[in-house]
Amino acid sequence: MSETVIDLTSELIKIPTLTPYGETKAEEREKFKICEICVDSIDAFLKDRGAKTQKLVFEGGSEKWPYPVPNLYAEMTFGDVTAKNHKFICYMGHIDVVPTVAENLWQNKSPFSGKLEEGYVKGRGATDMKASVAAMMSTFETLHDVVPEGANLTIGAIITGDEEWAAVNGTDKVLQWMKKEGKNPEAFLVGEPSSQDFLGTHIKVGRRGSLTGLVDVKGIAGHVANEKGFKNPINAMSSALILLEQKTWKDGNRYFPNTNLEIVSVESGKIGQGTNVIPERAQANYNIRFTPKQTPEKLLNDLREIILNPPKFMKKLPDYQDLVDNIDTIISANIASASYGYYAKPDKFAESAKRAISEVLGVTTNYDGAGGSTDGRFVHNYFPKAQIIELGVPERGGIIGNERPKGYEKRGGMHQIDERVAVKDVVNLQKVYQKTIQNYAKGR
Repeated sequence: MSETVIDLTSELIKIPTLTPYGETKAEEREKFKICEICVDSIDAFLKDRGAKTQKLVFEGGSEKWPYPVPNLYAEMTFGDVTAKNHKFICYMGHIDVVPTVAENLWQNKSPFSGKLEEGYVKGRGATDMKASVAAMMSTFETLHDVVPEGANLTIGAIITGDEEWAAVNGTDKVLQWMKKEGKNPEAFLVGEPSSQDFLGTHIKVGRRGSLTGLVDVKGIAGHVANEKGFKNPINAMSSALILLEQKTWKDGNRYFPNTNLEIVSVESGKIGQGTNVIPERAQANYNIRFTPKQTPEKLLNDLREIILNPPKFMKKLPDYQDLVDNIDTIISANIASASYGYYAKPDKFAESAKRAISEVLGVTTNYDGAGGSTDGRFVHNYFPKAQIIELGVPERGGIIGNERPKGYEKRGGMHQIDERVAVKDVVNLQKVYQKTIQNYAKGR
């Protein structure tokens, strides 16, 4: 079976499933077709193993992100679904991947090689999250042996082609469809990477949300020598960034780090060009990762408040008054496309997974909510009482033995150049998935 799960991981990686958003309709159609090929292959695999499947294509639903997305729902049922002790677990995974970035810098010159080298399966999507999808596919193949005799259990699986971009027509729409169809899981397993270096050290029981925004300061372009003929937007921008970077929130807990803001890009003029020209505009993007205690609207208000009520010395900085006079246009946020955080109190399903990790790996597991946003944030919109855990391979590709690979932390992890996943982690993740299902079915 270990050969099957590794082969599946490699084959999935070889399909270049970039999220089906495109700058043109032609680009979207091409990306859609590639993602659909991958979804169809998973559909065929699961159907051949006795699962009931439903391919679901959704589009529209957003003026900005209407592009079509291929999705799959699969299901296997054991025993009596009408029994009072019937249990329903649903896996959630995605096959779309982020852009490869600088393909010439990849070790194999092909980001989608799927090669097995040095104890790793290599290629974009290896950790995030085709290894997990392959592990669950292989788990479906073994369910007749895994599910205890006499158990009343349904195992579902959602596979989407859009988690890495807007996610408008992906998991959210599938969950909505499930609710309408009367499919009501009480436990969800999201296959996202959940630990940093070693499999099983962490299970996610929530995630912080993500809010992106813009600092946009307009000035008057002019010659640097004509001091009355320009208005430098960089002055007010610098003051704004200083204030924003000083903002802190103390809303974390044992599971979640505090809400945090980072400036991710700054642009004004051209470096090395027009060195005697004052630019007309200065812009900066920021990103906030926020706990479930926050809302995008409140965060935007917090940012504007820190600008309007700074330390006294800040009011004397150049062009500070411009920030005050134009605060509503200078500080903005993409509230409509924000990813919300969520928290699911660890319960019986989390304990079943924790026990499985101990039994398979001998590892002590911690619960936490660190990391980026995931499709787990959609679950409580439709199943507010559902248990949710996130359990997948290590974010950094995994360590073989006790030695860190060359360039570790700089390349090889999720979204990095030379993304990879340790073979042993993929094999063991499948075992953990099997054991988690078995434990939960037994009430352990």
